[in-house]
Amino acid sequence: MNNLRTIVETTLVPHTAFEDATQRLEQCFAYASGASEPICIALVGESRTGKSRVLEECFSRHPRIRNANGLNTPILRVKTPSKPTVKSLAELMLRALGDPKAHTGSENTKTARLLTLMVESGVMMVMIDEFQHFYDKGSHKVMHHVADWLKILVDDARVALVVAGLPTCRAVIEQNEQLAGRFLSPVYMPRFNWQDIDQREEFIAILGAFQESIGQCFDLPRFTGDEMAFRFYCGTGGLIGYLSKFLRQAVWNAIDANSKSIDLSSLLRAHSQSIWAQDGPTGLPSPFDRRFSTEVTDDLLARINKIGVPADEVRIPRNRAARQTGELGVQAVLTAR
Repeated sequence: MNNLRTIVETTLVPHTAFEDATQRLEQCFAYASGASEPICIALVGESRTGKSRVLEECFSRHPRIRNANGLNTPILRVKTPSKPTVKSLAELMLRALGDPKAHTGSENTKTARLLTLMVESGVMMVMIDEFQHFYDKGSHKVMHHVADWLKILVDDARVALVVAGLPTCRAVIEQNEQLAGRFLSPVYMPRFNWQDIDQREEFIAILGAFQESIGQCFDLPRFTGDEMAFRFYCGTGGLIGYLSKFLRQAVWNAIDANSKSIDLSSLLRAHSQSIWAQDGPTGLPSPFDRRFSTEVTDDLLARINKIGVPADEVRIPRNRAARQTGELGVQAVLTAR
C-alpha cells in the first residue's frame, strides 16, 4: 500500500531540461576537486519547474558514507531560511553535518566550526535551495552580508556551489560583482510551452510515463490522446510540479475510495483539490470539466501561462465601516481587488 501511495513521487520522468541540468551539476561536482577557484552555478526557474528535483537527483547520486574516518558527506544541502542571516544559515549547515551544538556560538565561531566540519566530512559541493530568499522583495535589497559570507565560505573550503531559486535570485548574483565573477551561465528550468512542438511532445511523453506507472494499478483514460493531453496541460500550466501533485491526489482519492479506476470525473475532483486558485486558475471551468472547450486559442494559452504565477498584491479597500472598526468583513476581503 505504501508503494501505491508514493507511485507518483517515485516515478522519475527525466526530460531534456531535467537531464541537461543534472548533467551540468554532475560536471561541477566531478571537477570541483583541484579547480583553481570554486565552481559556482545557479539553477533558475519558476516555482514547480523541477529545480528541487534536480538537486535531489544529484544529491542522491552521492550519498553519505560512513568509513574509518567517520561520516563522509560529499554534498552539503540546505534550504535558505525566509530571512537569512549568517548565523541562521551557518546553523542549518552545521545541523546538516550533524553538529550537536549547531545552535551555539557567535557568527565567527560557527563559521570556523563549519569550515572544519566541511573539511573533515569531505564536502565537495554545497547546495543552497530557495536562494531567492537572499533577495528581499519588499525592500528590493540583497542580503549582501550573507552573500559575501557564502562567497568567502566556498572560497576557503574550496568546494563547488550550486544555488537554486526563482528568477529573482539572479539579482543576488548580479548585484555582487565578486559573486557574479565566480558563477557559470545559469541553468534554466522552464515551464513547458504547448506552442513549441518539441516541448509539447516531451510533455505528452511525460504523461505517457505516468500513465505507464499508474496504469499498473488503476484503469485510466489515455493520457496521451490529443484532447486529454491538452486538458492536462491546461490544468497544470505546463509545470511538472503541478502535474505530479495533481496526479498524486488522484491516486490518493482512488485508494481511499477502494477504486481501481481513475476516470475524467476523478481527475476533475483531484484537480479541484490539488491546484490552488481563486475562481479557477484561468477564470474558466476546470479542464477536466466536460464543458471545457479544448480548442487551442491564444487567449486560452495566455491564461494557462498565468498558472503558478504569483498574483499582484491585493489592495484591500478601506470603506467607512473599516475606518470605524479597523477591520473588514470576510466578504469584503474575498471580493477585494
